[in-house]
Amino acid sequence: MSKNGIIFGKFYPLHIGHVDFIQRASGFVDNLYIFVCSDNERDKKLFEESKMKKMPTIKDRIRFVEKTFKHQKNIKVIHMAEDGIPFYPNGWKLWSERVQEILLTNNIKIDIIFTNETQDIQNYKDNFLTLPNFEKSFNKNLEIKVIDVKRNNFHISATEIRKNPYENWFFIPKYVREFFVLKVAIIGSEHSGKTNLTHKLANYYNTTYVKEYKKEYVKEELQNKIENLQYDDYSNIAYEHNRRILKSIKNADKLTFIDTDFYSLQTFSIIQNEEKHPVIEDFVKHTNFDVLIYIEKESNIQNTTNNYNKMSKFDNILQSLLKKNNQKFMKLSYKNSISLTKNYIKSIDIINNYLKTK
Repeated sequence: MSKNGIIFGKFYPLHIGHVDFIQRASGFVDNLYIFVCSDNERDKKLFEESKMKKMPTIKDRIRFVEKTFKHQKNIKVIHMAEDGIPFYPNGWKLWSERVQEILLTNNIKIDIIFTNETQDIQNYKDNFLTLPNFEKSFNKNLEIKVIDVKRNNFHISATEIRKNPYENWFFIPKYVREFFVLKVAIIGSEHSGKTNLTHKLANYYNTTYVKEYKKEYVKEELQNKIENLQYDDYSNIAYEHNRRILKSIKNADKLTFIDTDFYSLQTFSIIQNEEKHPVIEDFVKHTNFDVLIYIEKESNIQNTTNNYNKMSKFDNILQSLLKKNNQKFMKLSYKNSISLTKNYIKSIDIINNYLKTK
């Protein structure tokens, strides 16, 4: 007969302390069942009080565990909905009955419960072993095994991760990090060093970046003839640019840098088509950037009147869109090549100050 163990947790989010705890427990049993517990009301409150950039669904949280332990075949993940049960430490009776229901449904009988909360040892025994027909889901000699009570290996909690993710980045597994990654967009006047700055900042913070996809699209699809850009092309550009942003977030280290945002793309559409593009507008409304650094190009005697007017019109429309959407941005100035280094240094200060506040 195989020996079965169980661990309960919210894993909101999963962290390295959880990972170590689960891996230690897995060696004591043939099958280790991880119950990922959810409660819509509680989970929403946890998210609102956290520094997470998007709210993980229950499927996300199950995926955190499954991906982390994908090569450890004796670890199995099961979802348990706790909605309607009074919050811990109340509601033990209802909670125990729901655990038993899931175990019976999945034809699982538990021999060992693993915990690092000593106050729960007696509660497990008092509630599980007094259930009707408990022997169908629990061994009558049920063992409660305590592991790493003092958390000596990784002194961290999910609460600390939610509140101070960037100080505790080491403790966040790679599959969870994308929920905390900050998006920094470098936007502003054309030919103002945006791409240069994006590359430099990504190198400085040793993380990912996203190129301005419109440039690539015009080069590859239109043979550099931007005048051939059509209304429908903007949809293709917006979708692909967003796909690349999402990909960069998955591989980022705290931050990812984006060369040009959807406000800028919408500005190009307005100038060319004299109207907002609905697909781009949807991305504008549903894509939040944590930091927007705006590089504004100064006019100088080398500018022809025509080029200056184009630049001025672009900036006016772009800044108008940002203000109408209450999107804050930090403005830096570009005049010549010396500005590239000045803006690089100023941008690092802006980002570091932002991280300190988070």
